[in-house]
Amino acid sequence: MDTRQVSLIARYSARYSVRGGIGLVFLLLSLTFGLLVAQFTLQPVEMIVKQVQEQSKKKAQQDEAEVAREVLRRLVPEVRPAVAWFLSPPRDPKSEPDEEAEEEADRWAEHLIKDKPMLLSAILLILLFGWPLVAAFGAFDLYAGDIASRQLRYQLLRADRASIYFGRLLGVVLTFVCVLAILGVTIASYMALKLPIYGFAELIAWAAYGVFALVVVTLPYVALCAWVSASVSSSFVSMTATSAIIGGVPLLAMVARTVWAPGVYLNMALPWGFQTRLFHPDLDQVAIAAAGCIAQAAFFGWLGYRKFTSRDL
Repeated sequence: MDTRQVSLIARYSARYSVRGGIGLVFLLLSLTFGLLVAQFTLQPVEMIVKQVQEQSKKKAQQDEAEVAREVLRRLVPEVRPAVAWFLSPPRDPKSEPDEEAEEEADRWAEHLIKDKPMLLSAILLILLFGWPLVAAFGAFDLYAGDIASRQLRYQLLRADRASIYFGRLLGVVLTFVCVLAILGVTIASYMALKLPIYGFAELIAWAAYGVFALVVVTLPYVALCAWVSASVSSSFVSMTATSAIIGGVPLLAMVARTVWAPGVYLNMALPWGFQTRLFHPDLDQVAIAAAGCIAQAAFFGWLGYRKFTSRDL
């Protein structure tokens, strides 16, 4: 593998993915998905704020911000139990409640709701679970289309297989980083303009961390797409297979749990089972979740590399 060739292929792949049809659709889909999540999260709060303003007859912009903060303060006690339940690990309904796990979930929810911008935390959590399916659309055709058309044979005259494989993989990762950075800035700006509750610097700081978490959790999904794409000779089959695997793992875990309680841990095959810990208040939990994502990315990447370097192109 030639690092210079990897760098050249990665830069070309990143530029081409943005200019290509799939790249443009992926960019629009990502921004649309992020803004829709932000809109649906902010809309109920906006409606409550307007109702309170109409009742108190406060129309000034400053009053709107004060009313919004008061509404959020009232929502915290109602939202905290739901967030703690969502973050708590799955357990057997027949077993005794784990008080330690419940305390950890309460502290975790407190961190996301009170220590950080609550609405932005909600948006980031929704994105964390919806983004993998969006990412599959952006990375499903890393190699399959060119394998089907035999275009990779011409590239093999100038570069080795390892350079092509890792160059394209790195190029897609760079594209995802750029798209997520744009998405984070867009959502933070949208929140600052739509509902002026938090300071813009506070929103940008938490959005930047959210982008980091989304980038880390994206790596194993992209590596999985690379493995599937290197194994088949059809873009459509690659897209269908990656979407089915990414979306099917949590569904399979839910079904397995009804038969056998530990079956829920099948979602550990992908980051579904631990990716929320990237937003944990303890850095050691964040490090463990990030290490799990990187380990899975390395494993799937190795499987894809082994398949790509041994198959007929």
